[in-house]
Amino acid sequence: MLGRITREAEKLTINGSGIQGIQSLSASYNSVAQPTTALGIGGLVDYYPQGPQQATLDVNTILTQLLPAPEDGFSDWTSRDIMQNFTGTFPFSGVVDYGEKQFYFTEGYLETYSVNCGIGEIPETSTSSVIYGNFGTGAKFDSWAQTSATSPSLNITSYGAMEINLDTFSTNRVNSFNVNIATPRVPLYAIGQDQPTGVIAGTPIEVNVNFELDVDDYEIKSMRLNPDETVFKNTVITLKKNNSHDILLRYDFENMLLTSESFNGGVDSNAKMNFNLRSFILREK
Repeated sequence: MLGRITREAEKLTINGSGIQGIQSLSASYNSVAQPTTALGIGGLVDYYPQGPQQATLDVNTILTQLLPAPEDGFSDWTSRDIMQNFTGTFPFSGVVDYGEKQFYFTEGYLETYSVNCGIGEIPETSTSSVIYGNFGTGAKFDSWAQTSATSPSLNITSYGAMEINLDTFSTNRVNSFNVNIATPRVPLYAIGQDQPTGVIAGTPIEVNVNFELDVDDYEIKSMRLNPDETVFKNTVITLKKNNSHDILLRYDFENMLLTSESFNGGVDSNAKMNFNLRSFILREK
């Protein structure tokens, strides 16, 4: 009899923490083996790898999961959002359970991290990572993977529990926003090694923040003054727990350049403004 594996039998564990609120998960690899032949031979000689073997991990989650505060014993984390901690230099390992089976991966490095929120939506995070280590089944798990994963608490925020502050004005009339952080990686390979001898965290980190808002007192900037007078010195997004003043997450960026503005009006909608801000963060050596 054919069976199926439903969502309650699927889970992801990263560095000992169970990832909750997952909406979609994709883990995959493509073989780098290519056929090889030679003069005087009618068929194939064999298949040989033609490059480094890597895997990818893409995870989309509702922004509901938060680690305990640093004073509660999680002082090693810089952010209470688990995946945001890996925008730095540290790799991660993990296990995917599906039914009674599982596979694991090691040496995962986050390449993109994004947060999206709009009116009527629960904020979501999306991450894309590259796996430079092992990927699959049949190998020995790390010691942390042999124990029960901890599950951080769920704290749901909503679009009505957010605050946006951009230099001279603060508004709750933002219809949607997107934060995207790109963290480049440079793997280092050597002859005799099928895995990288190291992975360099590229610099700078590129940060893009996009807003859509109902136009009230917002004034579009002069195109000819870019970039001299189109730098937002302080961009702060605060996410609070729903129906509470407790701050769950805070995104704070400095000196973001206005890279685009778009005004949109129509007979069936309010006048809206879309604008994008960009900045670069240099890694500490």
